[in-house]
Parts: sequence; C-alpha cells; structure tokens
Amino acid sequence: MNIDPVLADYKSYLLRQPLSQHTKRNYTLRVKAYLEWLSGTPDAGKALQQPLERDFAVRDYKNHLLQQGKTSGTVNAILASIDNLYIHLGLGNAKVRRQDLPAQSPKALDAEEHRRVLRATARLSTRNRAIAYLLLHTGLRISELAALNVGDIFLTARKGELLIRCGKNSKQRRIPMNADLREVMQFYLSRPIDPTEPLFKSQRGSRISTSAIDYLIRQIARDACVEMSAHTCRHSMITKLVRSGIDIVIVAEIAGHSRLETTRRYSLPSADVKIAAMEKLNHDSA
Repeated sequence: MNIDPVLADYKSYLLRQPLSQHTKRNYTLRVKAYLEWLSGTPDAGKALQQPLERDFAVRDYKNHLLQQGKTSGTVNAILASIDNLYIHLGLGNAKVRRQDLPAQSPKALDAEEHRRVLRATARLSTRNRAIAYLLLHTGLRISELAALNVGDIFLTARKGELLIRCGKNSKQRRIPMNADLREVMQFYLSRPIDPTEPLFKSQRGSRISTSAIDYLIRQIARDACVEMSAHTCRHSMITKLVRSGIDIVIVAEIAGHSRLETTRRYSLPSADVKIAAMEKLNHDSA
C-alpha cells in the first residue's frame, strides 16, 4: 500500500482545520506513523474504507504501541490523531477504548526546582527572560505564546493582562499578570513597538517558532539542573493555583480548559508525594 496519496490528502485537510500549527504537526507525524504501520498489514486498504476493519486495525495498533512501552497519555494522544484521520475519511471515530490515565497529578516543578529555574533566567536576554516568565507565570501553551502579538499585552502601573486570541478549540481568554511578570514585561516593552507585530521574534525578524521556544526552555532546564519543558511550566503554574486553594472554575478559565475534570487532575497527589507517604510508614514503625 502506498501511503503517500492518503497522507498528502490528509495534510491538505488539516490545513483547513482551526487547529494550532503545533497540533497540526503532531497529528501529521502520528498519522504518518500509523499509515506506515498499516501499510505492512494484509488488510490495509480495507482499514481505510470499512468501519469494522478500521476498528480491528486501530485496536491492533494500540496494542502495538503498548508493547513498545508508550505511556497511556501518549497512546490516547495518538488515538485522537488517528480518529481525526478517519473523520477526514468519512468513517468517524474508531470504536477503540482509551487507556485509563494514572491517578496522579501531571509533572510539576517543586519549590526548590522553581527557585533554581528563576535564578537561571536572571542570566538570560530580555526577550528570553520574558518568554520564560510568561510560561512560568501564566501557564500558556507553547503555541499560544508563539502566537502572541505586542497588542495582546495590556499593562498599566498596577495591572496587567494578556489576551489569547485563539487558544485550543479556538477559544479566546484573558489572563491576569502578577507583579513579577508585569515588571519583566514592562522592561521588555519599554520602547514603542507596533501592536500588530509578533511579541517575540526570531533572530531573522520573523515570529518565533514553537521549536525555538522549546529549545530555550530546555536550555534553561539544563542550566538549572532540572527536568523541564514548556509543558512542565504550564503544569507547575496550574498545580500551584489549585493547591493554593483557588476556585477550580477560575483555574480552568485561566488555563483554558474546556472540562473541569482536566483541571481537577492537578489536585491529585504526585508520585513523589505518594512515595514520601509510604516512606513515612518506616519512621512511624521504627
């Protein structure tokens, strides 16, 4: 089976969808991997045309991913991408059960790691420090940060907020900025700039890419000797709000979550907290 025409047609379909570039790229890579695997099966053509064969194929691919050691979250994300392919093909979602996610909160920085990251940002350029502070203090998705324009930042002497014009599922929201972030952004925007320009540019003068932001954050992580990505910054901000007792509806609005169940995950105990709890049994029994 030649997957090239199917993949090319799917890419054209994605271009017309109201999804971020980051999501489109991930969907393309996952669908390509699925089609490459599917091409090695005897009923590849039928799996792209018949609902029953679709379900058999996707179920087998799910088992293939699990045997490779993929996590539940990764498997579910891949299945969502494959569903998007089948929606494009007119067959609808595959009838394949999603993996249950582990009952613990997403990975977040602890207090000491957060302090080390902030210290590492002190050595950055004005632009890069502003990028890091926005991720740490607003929980923006990496695609949302890259899409910001100068005019999306609103600053006064005592208040500040930023506008997400088109977040996940094309939702718009406003996020207040705290004093630390306002100070960094006021310094970054101290000179007059056209409000229609990208907030962050590359060295070539074009809008900064999500890959460039990801590379920067991983550099900061290495300098701070922590494991961190842009998504970890988002998890850390949301976790801190939830565990500080902020109303979960407010946190969901700030984070841009469509479902409260997504936000509630951040109130679950982390792996480290559960390990510490079990270790305490040793002390109590000594």
